[in-house]
Amino acid sequence: MKTIIKFTLLIVMSMLTISTHAQKPSTKHYLSISHEVSDYNSWKVVFDKFNIDREEAGIIDLFVKKNINNTNSITVFSKITDLKKAQIFMSSPTLKEAMKNAGVTSPPIIVFYKSANEYDLINTSSLITTITHSVKDYSTWKNVYESAEQMRKQEGIIDHVVLKSLIDENVITILGSSTSADSFNKFMASPDLKTAMGKAGVTSKPEVKIIL
Repeated sequence: MKTIIKFTLLIVMSMLTISTHAQKPSTKHYLSISHEVSDYNSWKVVFDKFNIDREEAGIIDLFVKKNINNTNSITVFSKITDLKKAQIFMSSPTLKEAMKNAGVTSPPIIVFYKSANEYDLINTSSLITTITHSVKDYSTWKNVYESAEQMRKQEGIIDHVVLKSLIDENVITILGSSTSADSFNKFMASPDLKTAMGKAGVTSKPEVKIIL
């Protein structure tokens, strides 16, 4: 009898351990830096000089792209392997001085994210789109968002990753790619999307960016 009880307890403990591991999400962090520059080529020379510094700070660049409506507006998107080091690096006086020397002409918009959902590998060579807005409740928004997957696919839009701002988790950024800027703009202007956003509990005007 004691052997049976011990065996039963062992099974229960094993199941609890498996359940705990299954429910623990693997958190990935990302970083977006956006700003304007006086000259892209001059900026890129300075940017490239800091490749090793960024890597040592746990910042691995995924892509550098220009806004299609303003080629002096740059977005750098990176994955983060060490969040604390990356945050220290981004607030360092050295980086501030480097940006000045590189010809950055606007206050940089620096956002650290955690990954909420990853749907597909980021195609870094494609036309990248980002949509940022606030939501009342992430779970409610996610259900509506995923139900509209076919609508996005019909317009040539591919989902890559949904990101939550580390400062405010109700601020969501959807990073995807599109076959063309025209098809993406058509999708963003559609009444069906406006209705879906209302159902999803979107509480702010979407900030849209198309970069290549």
